Amino acid sequence: NGKFSTFTNSEGRKIYRLTSGVQVPEEVAEAIDTFSGFHGFPLMATMPKAVEKVQEDGKVNPPKFRSNYGVTAVEQSGKQNIQAIAQFQGQYVNASDLAAFCTKYDDGSECKIAKYVGKNEDHPVGLESMLDTEYITPLGKQQTWVYSYPNFDFCSDLTTFGSNVTGSVVHPYTISISYGSQKIDFCSSSIITRLSDDITKMGTMGVTVMISSGDDGSGGETRQGSNDGKLSPSFPASIPHAIAVGATYWVSGTEGEEQATTQFGSGGGFSYDFPVADYQTDVVAEYLKTVKLPNAKYANGRGSPDVSALGESFTVLVDGSAMPVGGTSASSPSFAALVTLLNEVCLKESGKSLGYANPLFYQNPDMFTDIVKGTNAIGDNEKAGWACTKGWDAATGLGVPDFPKMVAAVQKSCQGARK
Repeated sequence: NGKFSTFTNSEGRKIYRLTSGVQVPEEVAEAIDTFSGFHGFPLMATMPKAVEKVQEDGKVNPPKFRSNYGVTAVEQSGKQNIQAIAQFQGQYVNASDLAAFCTKYDDGSECKIAKYVGKNEDHPVGLESMLDTEYITPLGKQQTWVYSYPNFDFCSDLTTFGSNVTGSVVHPYTISISYGSQKIDFCSSSIITRLSDDITKMGTMGVTVMISSGDDGSGGETRQGSNDGKLSPSFPASIPHAIAVGATYWVSGTEGEEQATTQFGSGGGFSYDFPVADYQTDVVAEYLKTVKLPNAKYANGRGSPDVSALGESFTVLVDGSAMPVGGTSASSPSFAALVTLLNEVCLKESGKSLGYANPLFYQNPDMFTDIVKGTNAIGDNEKAGWACTKGWDAATGLGVPDFPKMVAAVQKSCQGARK
């Protein structure tokens, strides 16, 4: 039993949601973990930043991303190694745009989606979905799946996603999610716990989950509303068994030293939902001891992001037109593709994928180039944020990839796993 109410946004769109809780028969209550659907709200205004009506290339494309981080081909394992993205909020992949993008902006290799889990239509084309697939597919060089949730109940859809992955025998080893919110308690505590549990399970299944760290900087003000003086990272990127991916850009020109992105704030900070993860206890303590602390309230929980990568001026092809796009939703699928390549290395060495990779990354900080310039006190959050410093920081994490060093570290780790 439950009571429905009608909600209307500024554009006149109506949705119907339960507002007085849900009652179920006592005899089944103990068997129910989470009730989802009809009580969450759309994740509005979270698409990557694009230059409106400008048909031009960005500064980043797959070959540029590879050269920037020393990414080269790896020896093939001969084993199944699937990568995937998850699309939400009515976003869809256009197969023609994806194929055309790889022909024009990469090496001409065929790019296609091997499998859709859920509904997908070629129109309307989703800018976010095209950004995700146009980078993870050619960079990862393995078959790509798309988990698709076209409803506008984001938090509930996250639980469906978790069940879809953990309930399957055949599944990807690498997944990227470019969605989230830095609004505190945007999702209910039961959904937060449920998705965290599912991503923990994914780690034991050999699945590594990358999630965009958010584009609202320190998160005092977010696109889903104000946090009333509190700084907050993004959920679900704050889940301890996920890898939160922040964003950078070059200090000058299109090569060389990088800094925290300035086009938007690279989401980061400390979670109100999860304690500091064991793998990052020391680096978080060192950071808070040395950085100039912001003049705002913040939690003492799990720190994010974990890593970063380029996240501005990505060339994206949508409806046949190119445009430059930015966001941590650019850095996450691109970084995820590198993890796909690292999985290929690990599969070759041990027959296993990386899975829960956070401890490996934190134990081998030399596989990243440290970012020491910039801050996520950007835009509406310019008065309070987290600065980049030597070592891990709450704007760019451990830094950006040094792919040859990543390969060496993974080879060593996976050889040990084989023994």
